Amino acid sequence: MYRQISECRICKNTQLVEVLDLGVQTLTGVFPKTRAQEVTAGPLKLVKCSGDDAVCGLLQLQHTYDLGELYGDNYGYRSGLNSSMVAHLHAKVRRILDRVTLPGDALILDIGANDSTTLQAYPTQGCTLVGIDPTGAKFRKFYPPHIQLIPEFFSAATVRRHFGERKAAVVTSFSMFYDLEEPMTFTQEIAEVLADDGVWVLEQSYMPTMLQRNSYDTVCHEHLEYYALKQIKWMTDRLGLKIVDVEFNDINGGSFSLMVAKRNSRHAESPQVDSILDEEARAGLHTLEPFHSFAKNVAASRTTLRAFLDEARRFGKTVCALGASTKGNVLLQYCKITEADIARVGEVNPDKYEAFTPGSLLPIVAEEDVLAMHPDYLLVLPWHFRSFFVDHPRYFGHNLIFPLPQLELVRTTEPATTERTQTPRAQTEAAHL
Repeated sequence: MYRQISECRICKNTQLVEVLDLGVQTLTGVFPKTRAQEVTAGPLKLVKCSGDDAVCGLLQLQHTYDLGELYGDNYGYRSGLNSSMVAHLHAKVRRILDRVTLPGDALILDIGANDSTTLQAYPTQGCTLVGIDPTGAKFRKFYPPHIQLIPEFFSAATVRRHFGERKAAVVTSFSMFYDLEEPMTFTQEIAEVLADDGVWVLEQSYMPTMLQRNSYDTVCHEHLEYYALKQIKWMTDRLGLKIVDVEFNDINGGSFSLMVAKRNSRHAESPQVDSILDEEARAGLHTLEPFHSFAKNVAASRTTLRAFLDEARRFGKTVCALGASTKGNVLLQYCKITEADIARVGEVNPDKYEAFTPGSLLPIVAEEDVLAMHPDYLLVLPWHFRSFFVDHPRYFGHNLIFPLPQLELVRTTEPATTERTQTPRAQTEAAHL
């Protein structure tokens, strides 16, 4: 079930220009248990809010999908299984604690809390730690006794129902703000539950980096918005908020983290904001040209990867994949990869074992089973955790293929060193199979 939007999700502008089409894809976050299981499929298209200086310029998904299907029992992501993500989220909490002095009875809310990985980084005494997540029930067993779970979608009314008029000293929403049908309403409700000197920390993919790194696998049915700083500033200016910190990082292929506070709070607005907005303007993000270039690069990337896989098959080489991820499912479907190309996908989450990747229907097995096969090549679908795969002893002795930002082969032949070979063309790589 899905519907096409007719106006911008932020500013309600009706001038929406299509800039990217990744085709009709099966819901990328739903892992069917059998090949015959029916899973909704729908278009993955991006449109750009266009017009004069008054519009927000948001890049966004052209369609909205049913939340029950996206976040049902088959929803497969769990933060705690990825050591790099655990380290990142705990570092986020340390940065918050360095910036904010918490009152003794601080209420701390994590929206989209998943398995409580973020909340576990806070001190166990004094604070009231609360995870709010509609998928949280399936992860309840990972919640320590001192962390509360509200397995619902966030709203100010939900918070008031549980905590009355108590206000939050810290609200976090990591990798979920881009999933919202009504981001302005969500932001307004954050302001309602936030203490006068409280902070809201949100982190999501940074759209300009997505364009630069050609990371089209960020585009999926869950992610409705693709933000630059301009769109966040557009909203905070209109809702009595200000941006007090901006931080960029490489998580999920390139993200930005923002600390937001009430306009009249003691927190000073970040001096970075104006310079970043200037950079975005110089990059031409208010025009369509960067987005048309992105679409061309995406198509070229598919051609390169398909050529490599076709050549590998002609040479009789075996290829498996690592990481049954939502992002990976976008790439698999866009590149029309089937079991003829990739034998199976190795995964660390036991909940996905014996399931299949959506659309491409590749069998998912334990990662150790794939490594034990010693295939000729391993296609690393979570390519944005590149250093983890290159440096971890588990993958020594394997030929790792990173599909993005450009096709790259990393030969991890010896524990002490790795030989890295750039492959500007898949044909060049395949010719040496």
